[in-house]
Amino acid sequence: MTYAFSASLLIYDKLLLIQYDSQEKIVVLGFDLKTGEQKWEAPRTGRPVNSSPVLATFDGKPQIIINGNPKVSAFDPLTGKELWSQSGVTGDVVPSVAVNNKMVYAVTDYSKLVALKPGQEGSKVWEDNRFTPDVSSPVANDKFLFISTGNGDAACYNAEKGDTLWTHYFENPFYASPVICEGKVWLLDRSGTMHIIEAGDRFKIVATSPLGENTDCTPVFSEKRIYIRGKLNLYCVGVN
Repeated sequence: MTYAFSASLLIYDKLLLIQYDSQEKIVVLGFDLKTGEQKWEAPRTGRPVNSSPVLATFDGKPQIIINGNPKVSAFDPLTGKELWSQSGVTGDVVPSVAVNNKMVYAVTDYSKLVALKPGQEGSKVWEDNRFTPDVSSPVANDKFLFISTGNGDAACYNAEKGDTLWTHYFENPFYASPVICEGKVWLLDRSGTMHIIEAGDRFKIVATSPLGENTDCTPVFSEKRIYIRGKLNLYCVGVN
């Protein structure tokens, strides 16, 4: 199922990068930021998805990585050349990939979570199917992978081995993706409550802060401020 254009945009060097999925074609596009001139177009295989592209660097090469159906694929952001492709997830793919310095993590609901070693010689490292979000994307650092789901579950995995380190059920579901910032995981549920958790191998809540307004959007962290788009208002939260 597609929900019209849903992919977020990326900027790399002097290019605007667009993941375009439709019933007519499935491509990645690069446009000149100043002139709007199309610099390249890279076709993709598979079915349309509603994920967004993610920028990462592996083996010293910048890459656009896309959680597609049925493959996770990577492209050179300057030329559009496909760098590698591996089997990922299938179904109604909405979450974007998570990355750290070693691996790429792809997931979608009613399918599975899979950890991939990127590159032409890459391979699947581990997989699990217990916690699979329908909308929110996972987030990872080199030690941990965090997931929140549309059922209200949150889980922490060992990023390298795939062991489940902790799980917790919250009363409200999640559409916003978890964010790692300053050693903490920030989980914003659909009621607008922010759950702040230690980014560690044990579940420990640091704070719970209600926004007072429903929200489905992932918060943005910049220069000691948090920007949150609620159902009716845009919020900026900073240090007193």
